[in-house]
Amino acid sequence: MLGYRPVESVVAVPFAGTRAIGAMRFDLPEADKAAELARVATGLICKVENVTGLALVVYGERERAEAVGAQIVAQVAACGLQLIDRLYVAGDAWGVIGEDATEALPETPTHLAAMLTASDQHAGAALPVVDEALAREVAEALPTDLPVALALAGGDTLDVIERALSWDGADLEAGAVALLSGMLNRPALRDVALVQWAHGFGAGESALDAQIGWEQGEEYPAHLARVMWGEGPRPDAKRLDAALTACRYVAALSPEEAQVGPLAATAWLSWALGRSTHADAYARRALAIDSEHGLSQIVRTFVDAGHLPEFAFSR
Repeated sequence: MLGYRPVESVVAVPFAGTRAIGAMRFDLPEADKAAELARVATGLICKVENVTGLALVVYGERERAEAVGAQIVAQVAACGLQLIDRLYVAGDAWGVIGEDATEALPETPTHLAAMLTASDQHAGAALPVVDEALAREVAEALPTDLPVALALAGGDTLDVIERALSWDGADLEAGAVALLSGMLNRPALRDVALVQWAHGFGAGESALDAQIGWEQGEEYPAHLARVMWGEGPRPDAKRLDAALTACRYVAALSPEEAQVGPLAATAWLSWALGRSTHADAYARRALAIDSEHGLSQIVRTFVDAGHLPEFAFSR
């Protein structure tokens, strides 16, 4: 279900009756933090729509697995949820939490192995490897006058944002990358892009109008602000994924001083897709360049608080 091999992790699998309906991964805490993790994990599981029980799999050293597992089992009982199973995976062996027997991990069935990467939860958080010559072209093409650059690009702001969804990482044009980099480093345009990527061209039009109105003293519409907080209708995951690909390339190709905006957008898109581990890595990288960057700080706060988008809890 996760698509990778967790390490040093607590994985909670919520069930609706006899059917698994998703999975949540948490970093495996030290034993003295087990009770805190148990409260957070069980609270989040209880928010999942139609949940009736959960299975618990702890990946890591057995003593810590036992400590964490005992706390979660107690919390599950207190919440009235059914405990489907409680397992640990230590190295290449597995067992039931609270019991002595261990067994070697079986081979992954062929039809499932094709779905699984050999990497752990951190895989995919690194920026793509890019051509250095293209990166130099992007640096030289960064716009100094964004309105003029947009006019020369042959389309308006929303067209530029939309075109990024169809980018092919193997065939990128320096001018287009530089233009999007410049836009993502403007917080107002970055937020318009994120709303548009999440909910479509019409939402982008509304967000752009709202931004212009806000700069003229009007109140920013609450339903658009809610998008950034992970509230409201479920975004289109395919659009978010395509936008994430584009932003990862923009961040990789931009010079360091222009990476912050693309990295922050990449962090938010990762978070909106449920990839908090990746979101945290991108936000930290942005904050290493600019420690006061607003959106990057917000994403890190989300991750530290275990805050997920509301649409993560319903199918």
